[in-house]
Amino acid sequence: MSGSKMERGRYIALTIVMTGVFMSVLDSVALNIALPAITSDFQVTVADTQWVVTIYLLAQTCFLIIAGKVAERTGQARMFTAGLGVFTISSLLCATSSSLGQLITFRLVQGIGASMLFSVSTAIIFQVFGPRERGKAMGFVGSTVAVGAMLGPVIGGFLVGTLGWQSIFMINVPTGLVATLVAIKIMRIDEVLVDRLRMDYPGAVLWIISMASLMLMLGELGQTAVPSIAAMVYLAIFVLSLILFIVRERRVTNPLLDISVFRVRRFTLTGLSMIMFFMSMNMVTILGPFYYEGVLDYGPEQIGLIFMVLPTVTMFGSPIVGRMYDRKPSRPYAAAGHAVRVFSFLLMAYSFLNLNVLLSVVGFFFMGIGSSLFQAPNNSDMMLSLPREKSGVASSLQATIRNLSMSMGVSLATILMTFMMGSMDYGAIAGGPLAGELASSVSIAVVVGGALSLIGVVISRMGERATEEEALSAQTAS
Repeated sequence: MSGSKMERGRYIALTIVMTGVFMSVLDSVALNIALPAITSDFQVTVADTQWVVTIYLLAQTCFLIIAGKVAERTGQARMFTAGLGVFTISSLLCATSSSLGQLITFRLVQGIGASMLFSVSTAIIFQVFGPRERGKAMGFVGSTVAVGAMLGPVIGGFLVGTLGWQSIFMINVPTGLVATLVAIKIMRIDEVLVDRLRMDYPGAVLWIISMASLMLMLGELGQTAVPSIAAMVYLAIFVLSLILFIVRERRVTNPLLDISVFRVRRFTLTGLSMIMFFMSMNMVTILGPFYYEGVLDYGPEQIGLIFMVLPTVTMFGSPIVGRMYDRKPSRPYAAAGHAVRVFSFLLMAYSFLNLNVLLSVVGFFFMGIGSSLFQAPNNSDMMLSLPREKSGVASSLQATIRNLSMSMGVSLATILMTFMMGSMDYGAIAGGPLAGELASSVSIAVVVGGALSLIGVVISRMGERATEEEALSAQTAS
């Protein structure tokens, strides 16, 4: 194949991956706007409607590792293409649901489709792009996520207001159909497949149980903020099933998840750094709206504009940092990203406490810079820490860590707010004489987010030093 055709093929594959990522992010963000309309349409409670979101996250998180394992036999390109098809068809089924039960069922299928996409998306980029272009490609994917997050509320509000909640899902159908057909015809990856699938089915069952119980426990804590009986039951199931899973995976010949990857210091440290990143990030995205509405009495439109600052900066910053990483990968991008985010958290905490809106917007701007510095380099380092044949494992674990960390951030934010505000009702506080208590509580919680990022600085630097030591050892050996 000529160089120009190979170049075109790489960027077609990147475009297909970006399309799948964009559809999933846009769908998830825009759906939050549609939940009230779904609740009214089906005449159900808010708690019932919340399962439309919960079941999707459960399915996606539980099946990421399993989809990555199956891809060892089917190939990553086929897995991603199949995921596009499943996501598209399930979107159509969601749009035509005549009951909440049907919608929840089809959202479960959609979550499985999303797991098929995200389990191999990063691995595909690392397969088709060389070392001098991977950072740039990862930066484009980061920009895609930012654009989806930025446009989600806008597009979701317009579609729900004009065409109804069904349009949130229907918009995926033509885009997904075209992307699937293009992927079937064009997307090819040079990869070595195993001769047959050796699935550890008992291990898969234990993994699903452990991840489902963990997600349900985090969801329960996110709602109650106290260790309820249900949360304790979920915790017990999670601990027991995870222990059984680890014991089994160490003994079987063909495990679902190769536990030995966590012995790779660089891989484990970049994963821990990612946990700090997404936990702290989600704390701000959850608590920020309560501050702007409850303390400053801002409306949804004003809050939305403020929150667009972060993804806007990330949209432009990620590709730039990606190119910098390709040229000089040895620089401490992830640690610097966390350090900038520590500054942004402290700046926002100060602005929240002093009711300084402009300063909080500046805080979001610096948080966007920190996010740009962190994501593409850290994701790339995590993928490069394992051998090429384990790229599917690294990709699926990366997506799993991201999902779990975001849920942990929501739970931690809720627990902190409940602990600091006690039994005070938010509706009674918002806009009233006790609004200062709300501002103080949010500020302290944001400082905790900054502390998580500070831990992230240390972890990232340890990971970067491990990378430097590996490079030095390789030079010495040669």
